[in-house]
Amino acid sequence: MRLLTFVIFVSFLALYVFHKPSSFFLGFSLIGFLSFIFVVKIDLKLVSKLKLIENKFALNKGEMRYLKHDFDDQYSGIEYKVLNPHLVDDFDIFGKGSLFQYMNRCFTKLGKDRFAKNLCQSELDSDIILKKQAAINELSKKNNFVQNFQANAMLISEKGEELKNLQNWLNEPVRKLRFLKIASIVCPLISLFWIVAIVFGLLALNSLLLPILMNMLIVGSNKKLINSAHSHLGKSSSVLKKYGVLIKLVEEESFESTYLAELNKKLSSQDMKASQVLKSLSRLLNTFDLRFNWMVSLTLNALFLFDIQILFQLNRWKGKYKQFIPNWFSVLSEVEPLMSFAIFAFNSKPYVSYPEILDSDFKFKAQEMGHPLLSPLVRVNNSVEFGGTPCVNIITGANMAGKSTFLRTLATNLILSMNGAPACAKSFGFTPCEIMSSIKIQDSLSNNESYFYAELLRIKKVIDHVRNQPKTLVILDEILRGTNTKDKQLGSLGLLEKLISLNAVVMIATHDLVIGELEDKYPDHVNNKCFEVELEDDQLVFDYKLKDGISQKLNASFLMKKMAIMD
Repeated sequence: MRLLTFVIFVSFLALYVFHKPSSFFLGFSLIGFLSFIFVVKIDLKLVSKLKLIENKFALNKGEMRYLKHDFDDQYSGIEYKVLNPHLVDDFDIFGKGSLFQYMNRCFTKLGKDRFAKNLCQSELDSDIILKKQAAINELSKKNNFVQNFQANAMLISEKGEELKNLQNWLNEPVRKLRFLKIASIVCPLISLFWIVAIVFGLLALNSLLLPILMNMLIVGSNKKLINSAHSHLGKSSSVLKKYGVLIKLVEEESFESTYLAELNKKLSSQDMKASQVLKSLSRLLNTFDLRFNWMVSLTLNALFLFDIQILFQLNRWKGKYKQFIPNWFSVLSEVEPLMSFAIFAFNSKPYVSYPEILDSDFKFKAQEMGHPLLSPLVRVNNSVEFGGTPCVNIITGANMAGKSTFLRTLATNLILSMNGAPACAKSFGFTPCEIMSSIKIQDSLSNNESYFYAELLRIKKVIDHVRNQPKTLVILDEILRGTNTKDKQLGSLGLLEKLISLNAVVMIATHDLVIGELEDKYPDHVNNKCFEVELEDDQLVFDYKLKDGISQKLNASFLMKKMAIMD
């Protein structure tokens, strides 16, 4: 149709020019031209619609892979490690095979930043957690809305600085451009009347240089102001337009949950909706980008003060809406992480449950709890219950029996629960708390720190944090590995007694069975759990099930003999 209408337009125009200057030919040429423009617009809409459908196809194809726990090629978020290095390392929050890589469904930089931040901090307000639970549950049932949002978010091609530059521009004071306001009206009118006067022979053509010089002088004297605005906002129109589409999707959706309804309500300002305001800014910036075409820019500035016109309109826009913009983007940044958790809830429906918040006591209880990063085909679930202060849970067991995985399982489900997401468990109850851990310790050559000294520094931070924040779950895995056995036993026992004196709640995994004897000294506060290993047909068999008591079986020497490392 584009080809046909264009041929009609050109053919009848050629007949008009070269054959006969007939109004019939000219009319059909005009009809062909208008039809061509109309068909091009329809085509652009269809191309856009097709792209969205392709994006949805890609989304669902990707989700089929997620269901098989095949996500190694997804964005790992490793640069977010700096948000909380110890928590991130200890519980595989970012990087290859991480919680972020498995759960992230954010496509905007705003959404990724907020999602990463949420995974690294504890939400202690029970009301907010419950509101987020209801929001995530609602979104998990709005598959069409979620995928429409994602498909449009995939269209945003950010270089990473667009929103930062917009905020920098908004932070600059709104200038009172009274002279420029008058000039932007008067000077174009003078140019227009001057041109009319030239057309009717009242003025000579070369006299047009006078208004041109006057206009260029005004533009040149404000060049610094114009360049500053354009350096912040140049080439941002497309990104802001697409962000506006995302905001419009949220505006037009009706929500029942309080959290989402409150977010929706924030997307309005005075008599306009946030999407309309961003659309108006996008149009202004799209026009402003004509400056990149120097010939068009020179002509428009010389005759109509083009840059001044845009600058004044941007200044007026900023004065009216600058206070609302950060809030609108903040709302948008919260929606995408909620969607990520909602998709996890939808995909994992048979294996997850929304946790109960236990505010009465510092308590945790879980039935059939597993790690979400493990496929249901291989995942072994465990049940556990502990609480009260102080409380020390000592987990002993052989190598590879499942101690470290259990610690990570508990912490990961707590992180999900405090974000309002469902836990990977048949049932899960918890007290909102902060998490402090000492699992993966790194020595530092640059800081002249040995492994042992680095571990002591970490444990000192744990103790200081527990002293200042009683609602903290302490998770330790095989501490004090950098010293001899006697020192390790004395140090471990001393640390646990210190934590008991601070009324701490502790989960510690260890190979040192002597530490389990602490239960005899503090029977009301210390619990022994273990993972055992069985020997069947000269092979080690792990069931990865948590049991009561102290582990009775070791496997290190057996494995070393099997591998011919020792006789």
